[in-house]
Amino acid sequence: MRLLPVFALVVTSFAAVPVFADQNAECEMQARIVTRATELRLERKSEKKAVESMMSGQDPDVAEKYIAAVPAIADWVYNGLKRKQLKMDPGAAYFQSCMSQ
Repeated sequence: MRLLPVFALVVTSFAAVPVFADQNAECEMQARIVTRATELRLERKSEKKAVESMMSGQDPDVAEKYIAAVPAIADWVYNGLKRKQLKMDPGAAYFQSCMSQ
């Protein structure tokens, strides 16, 4: 799948995040951000509004420790994925890629 190299790049952007014992939980939290950004794009929210919303601290899908990664993830979802790729569940593909790291 063509999306996997892009997912690998996004996953490696989290290299600065400390290593956690529970990789499954960490990958799940990161995948939820991808899924949320995808939902907002499909709802036709602008990238700027999506980033503001997700970084507000009020979005339950964005864990506080990942707020700094939101602009990069949103940029990837809004500018790196084609509309038809959004329907291929990028959050699930991201989770699988993260778990394979």
